[in-house]
Amino acid sequence: MIRLHRRSFVIGAAAIATSPALSQGREKARIGVLPTMGAGPMYLAKANGHFAAEGLDVEITKFDNAQTLAVSLAAGELEFGATSLAVGFYNLAAQGVMRIIAAQARDNPGFPNNGLVASNEAWEKGLRAFRDIKGKSVGVSTLGSAPHYCIGLIADKYGFPMSSVDVQTLKTNPNIVATIAANRIDAVITPNTFALSIDRNKQGKLIGWVGDEAAWQLGAAYTSTKIADGRREFVNRFVRAYKRGMVDYADAFIGADGKRRDGATADATLAILSKDLDQPAELLRAGVAYVDREARLRSEEHTSELQSLAYLVC
Repeated sequence: MIRLHRRSFVIGAAAIATSPALSQGREKARIGVLPTMGAGPMYLAKANGHFAAEGLDVEITKFDNAQTLAVSLAAGELEFGATSLAVGFYNLAAQGVMRIIAAQARDNPGFPNNGLVASNEAWEKGLRAFRDIKGKSVGVSTLGSAPHYCIGLIADKYGFPMSSVDVQTLKTNPNIVATIAANRIDAVITPNTFALSIDRNKQGKLIGWVGDEAAWQLGAAYTSTKIADGRREFVNRFVRAYKRGMVDYADAFIGADGKRRDGATADATLAILSKDLDQPAELLRAGVAYVDREARLRSEEHTSELQSLAYLVC
């Protein structure tokens, strides 16, 4: 069983930038994301002109899982990624290939992000709570993925070994949906848009959100070490634009107290994201993930090392 740990190999010193880039023609920036609300700030940074204002011509590509995204970035097929931090990223970072540059989504109380969904059959047999996954089969996209790490958090909280859970890899989120709907597995952990869709279509039963059980820094924006070291101003411009997208997202969905609350721009923002994520606006409204409006990494027991490793533009 793979167990994820946050290591101090991710990155070096912080970079500070204070003024916008003056572009003379836009520079191409290819970005990989997963089709979840955690990618919302990236799409908003594009739609609201923040990347263009920094002289960047961005192309956003959707991936089925975080592992494939990290490998594609390492291969030079992307300049940036923004998604959950999976074992593929950590293995590459251990080799000095990857660097974190900003935060992405968190599993946070009051915000649906990664959801535990029981099959209809398992629900009828009594799988009704997080603690009930002990001794059950639970599907995730890949080993070492964020949902896989979530199983570890649940096991730690309720005092049972991860080895007591039959973790099954289902490769993609569409396959997760098909598997749970056919009652071929007891439960799955999957991002909010898929968890909500399964529940609303009566293909399974939503038990709850991991963020309400164990908050943690789910994702980050990152780039290759080669780009971080060799194209510092390019990275600075990207992060400035991305952080403005974070502010737009927070203004739309997160109150000043950090709690879920629709702002004046919520409907317009949902219209943008509905088109980009190919999901109904009301489904997205029910699945708003938490982000820090300043793109800061959460500093807590299992993520404290990440806070001091961030290559943030302030």
